[in-house]
Amino acid sequence: GRVKSENRQDLLIVDAINEAINARKKIAFQYFAYNIRKQKKLRHDGKIYLISPWALTWDDENYYMIGYDSDENKIKHYRVDKMTKIQPTEEKRDGAEFFADFDMALYSKQTFGMYGGREETVTLRCENKLANVMIDKFGFDTAFSNITDTHFDMRVKVFVSPVFLTWIMNFGADVTVLSPDSVKDELTALASDVLAQYK
Repeated sequence: GRVKSENRQDLLIVDAINEAINARKKIAFQYFAYNIRKQKKLRHDGKIYLISPWALTWDDENYYMIGYDSDENKIKHYRVDKMTKIQPTEEKRDGAEFFADFDMALYSKQTFGMYGGREETVTLRCENKLANVMIDKFGFDTAFSNITDTHFDMRVKVFVSPVFLTWIMNFGADVTVLSPDSVKDELTALASDVLAQYK
């Protein structure tokens, strides 16, 4: 549903990011979101993002740039179609140690549709019938523990966001968040908010 001019602009941005990746240089850009009037509004009052680009990926019909944020010392992702005023820099990119063993497929699974959120290690208790679902989502090497005739536990790194929380809710009583308490609290608060809308 996007107009052709926007599609062309996305491809130009992809080209600029690829050039920066190949040149091992940082890029500067602004990032925006749409408001209620479908107008573009720059995030953080037009802040200039200075990011080391390392990869491009296609997920859920959108391009994403995966990069390293030196200020926050962590990997981040940005939707290409929400990036604007991209400028190449002469500053050498950093974050190589974070990407030495980077697994793009695993990262994409963990982000649950690339909606972001903070990274947490979450312990889940799952009904045994969901073993295959969890392996598909988190990978074959994900360790199961406390295995019984009815359930198993697993510890996984995820990006906690409403997308993750609603994904958990899809399983009803078949999946329980055991820890951390902060994620349990967020899940119960979200469920309460949903229920309140129908009272």
